[in-house]
Order: sequence, then structure tokens, then C-alpha cells
Amino acid sequence: MRIIGLFLTSPKHFISYQTFSTRHFQTLVSSTWLRNQLAASRELSSQLRVLDASWQSNGQGYEQLYKQAHIPHALYFDLYKCCTGTKEIPLNLPEPECWTRYIQSLGVSSDTQVVVYDGQNMRLALRTWWLFRLFGHENVSVLDGGLIKWAEDGYEITVEEPTVKKPGNFQCKLNKSLMRTFEDMQKNAKNGAEQVVDVRDSKSFEGVVGDSAGENTPESRNGHIPGSLNIPYKLFFNENMTFKSKEEIEDLFEDAGVDMNKPIVSSCFLGLTGVAINLTSHMMGKPGHSPLLWFLE
Repeated sequence: MRIIGLFLTSPKHFISYQTFSTRHFQTLVSSTWLRNQLAASRELSSQLRVLDASWQSNGQGYEQLYKQAHIPHALYFDLYKCCTGTKEIPLNLPEPECWTRYIQSLGVSSDTQVVVYDGQNMRLALRTWWLFRLFGHENVSVLDGGLIKWAEDGYEITVEEPTVKKPGNFQCKLNKSLMRTFEDMQKNAKNGAEQVVDVRDSKSFEGVVGDSAGENTPESRNGHIPGSLNIPYKLFFNENMTFKSKEEIEDLFEDAGVDMNKPIVSSCFLGLTGVAINLTSHMMGKPGHSPLLWFLE
């Protein structure tokens, strides 16, 4: 089985910032909300697990990013754990049994509120959010703006690493509705049941990226799926990497010709930035879901 491409499906519900006592999962949480939850407990709590998904292309995310600065009580999350990559898709889906053990080792149980963030451009946190939902854990949120906004707000940053005292009882339960297969997309090309929205930059989408140094990266492959629409990833964010307002995001979809009342499949290349479509659809409470498609051979 070989992965040669990626798509994501958009979920259905928007739930704004709430108190931690609620049983409902939240799409985004603010830095202030998280600080208040952490301030309520001096020790690592089994009810709330904060995960830092920061990553470096040299594989040194833990050493060069997390160990240098992270949010108090946050554990490092290795996005590549349990993954066997391919030449085309280095960041493959994790092997379920291995990933179950890994998530349990982080102290995550079925009722744990997971909050994910990164210290970069949010795409790693978004991928982590999608992975948890793909494997059946919907009580997961993204820290809006990640470590960038947390630091901007002047909140504490530490180098101390918390210790997980007891493994969690997390179990993988694959949610196939969050994925689309190559065969699904072949059918969709004929019946147009789902809109395809590509989040790569406009030059890559239009097929005008050259071969000069630095441009011919996997996520800048030329061209797009026939009939797909384009909303470049960076347009979803403010300068501090917080998401733009609901109204601004609705305008992005409208300007791109996307009908938010119809199902959406989001497309990127590595299965990272495409999650922006998934999460913002979730935020806006629009009907229909949009899966992540893995082309399989």
C-alpha cells in the first residue's frame, strides 16, 4: 500500500470557548482559557493534557524546540511516532496499535480533554487535532495561535518537563468518515457530490511554480485536481497565527466559490495544511463533512 496524495473532510460543529467543566469538546481554545485551566492545578492533570507538536525537518523538534521552551504542563507530541513514511508521503498515518500505546503513555484516556499546539505555523497542531479525531477522540482542541500567541500574551514559558504518573486508557477507533479514498475521488470527479478545496499557494494551484531552488517542494507540486477550488492556507490566519474571525473566514470561502451548505473535501499534499478547511468548517457549524483523502495503491 503506497500513499500518493491527501485530502481532508470538514466536520460539522462550532463550539466557542467554554469553561473546562463542560463535557462538550471545543474546536479552538484561547491562551487565556488554557492559562486559567493550568492555574487551577499545580500538577499534571489526567483531565487535561496539553501536547506540543512542534517539529523540525531534521527530526529534532524535541531537542531544538520543545526542550528550549514550552507551555507549562505540556508534553511533547511526536507527530512521526508509529509512522512508516514513503517517498511521496513521509508523514504517513500511524499504525493503530502502536499509536494506541503511544497515546496511552501520554496519559490520555477516553475522557481526557486534549489541547494541541505548536510553535510554528499551526499546521502541525492542526494535523494532530485531525489525527485524534480520526482515531476516535473528539475531545480535542487547538490552542488558537499556539505558542506564538501564548508568548505574545506574556504567559509563562518553561523548560521543565512534566512526568506522566499513570498511562491512560485511550483506544483507537478509526472514523472512516474523515477520510476519502482514491476510488471515492474518482467517483466524485464524475458526480461532483463533494467540492474539493485546495489550500496550497495560488502559484502551485495554478501550475506556475518554477524549478528554482526552494520552490520545487512536495507541497508546491504544480497543478490541481480538475474542478477544485483554491483558498491558500496563509489566508486563514492573522499575523500572530490566530485564526481570523468567523465572518472573515466565511468571506474566504465565498470569494473562492465554495458553497458552505455542501460537503467539502480539502486537499493539500502532505496532510497538514489541508486541515485548515476541516477545522474552520467545524468552527462555522456548517452541515456536511469533509474528509481527508489518502490516495492508496
